Amino acid sequence: MADVASPRILIVEDDPLIGFDLAVELEAHGFAIVGVAPTVAKALALFQDRGCDVAILDVNLGRETSAPIARTLAAAHVPFIAVTGYSIDQCPREFATAPLLSKPFQTARLVAELKRQMPNA
Repeated sequence: MADVASPRILIVEDDPLIGFDLAVELEAHGFAIVGVAPTVAKALALFQDRGCDVAILDVNLGRETSAPIARTLAAAHVPFIAVTGYSIDQCPREFATAPLLSKPFQTARLVAELKRQMPNA
């Protein structure tokens, strides 16, 4: 179980099974999950209500991209990691400087990247 000092992670993923699995795996690695959002609107509401230390953004959310979330996080100086099945040149420009993990990825690689993105790492 995550304690108060655990890094707070926002997961933006439109596939409910992937989002749930990510949340469970990251909690097992000591992260606190502030929520799993399948849409831009839900992600922005979670961020406004709960904040986060780092976010994981699935670039493609079905009929929308997570670019508006990336812009909001960047403006708030909150780091994020992009995850996608596409190459970086197929992603919106908001992801040009973000770490990118290609799906499928190993949890250990995601955990290592999350730790690198932590403000006090």
